[in-house]
Amino acid sequence: MAEIYKNSDTAVTTKLFNKGVAVTPDSDVVVKVYDITSDPLIVPPINPNIVISTYTAEPEETDVGVYRVYLPLTFVNREKKLKLEWHFNYESEAHYHTTYLDIVTPYVSIQEAIEDLGLGSDSNDPNYKTYHEIRMAEKYARKMVEYYTGQKFFLFDDKFTVMGNDSGTLPLPRKIHSLHTLHQNDQLWIDNLNEINYLGYAIEPTTSGFGIEINQSSVLDNDVYIANGMVPPSIHDVSPNIFRRGKHYDVYARFGWDSVPDEVKQATIEIMKMYFSQDRAWKDRYVNKISTTDWNFQYASDAFSGTGSAYADKLLLDYVVTQMVAYRDWE
Repeated sequence: MAEIYKNSDTAVTTKLFNKGVAVTPDSDVVVKVYDITSDPLIVPPINPNIVISTYTAEPEETDVGVYRVYLPLTFVNREKKLKLEWHFNYESEAHYHTTYLDIVTPYVSIQEAIEDLGLGSDSNDPNYKTYHEIRMAEKYARKMVEYYTGQKFFLFDDKFTVMGNDSGTLPLPRKIHSLHTLHQNDQLWIDNLNEINYLGYAIEPTTSGFGIEINQSSVLDNDVYIANGMVPPSIHDVSPNIFRRGKHYDVYARFGWDSVPDEVKQATIEIMKMYFSQDRAWKDRYVNKISTTDWNFQYASDAFSGTGSAYADKLLLDYVVTQMVAYRDWE
């Protein structure tokens, strides 16, 4: 899927075809934009079927069939998913082409990458890289970081079902930022989106962020429950081991990080260095030994199990999460 950086003015491009051949339309290319993001915190709720804006695309003079459109910064100021429909006429027939676009947070900016990698700004400089090349290197590094750590270093919404373990803490497979809803065996406990709390006390992220727990100081006095027409919880209900073994808990929340940690930024730079190195093509093909009449070398096994960079792996070591059993198949 195509992507552009959050808060950037990068053009969105596509190539138009008819019967497998790139074409120049007989008319203007009109682009209809839809917001298809699933974000429960947006009020009023996002309707993915409504066109949020319409633009006329600009042709790329040097490449037949390529058209671009620039989206306003108000459309790219947060992580989201957009659908773009490119409408045009060709040989008196109406056509349209659909593309999807992710607005993403880079782990290092283009400016940071140019400075830290020592890239040239002049196209004649042997260290020069195009904007597209740098962006592809950052995307490659970002995906490697996410694969190796099991984390995403931005905020996103997700749903997981995890099993209780007779504990006051419910471990989660991702770092939680804020809880939306919590169910026990399909029974609603908390709905923070609508300010509903059937427990009468707060559930909050643990110190590490990889779990939720009871805030014992939020437990109300029994007189408060009675005065509000509520049944006071039993000792069993508010015991420290509220997340019971054998029961499943559906957690819908905002997960991730407010900002990219420094170690992740530096690891991204190191992997980008590797991306631009000449031997990356060998490692990407799982070639672990190369020899000629003059020399030979062999990659360590870690080159294929980690990010490919030993230094990046060390930087990311504290961010690697242990995999746990969790499910996403609930609504």
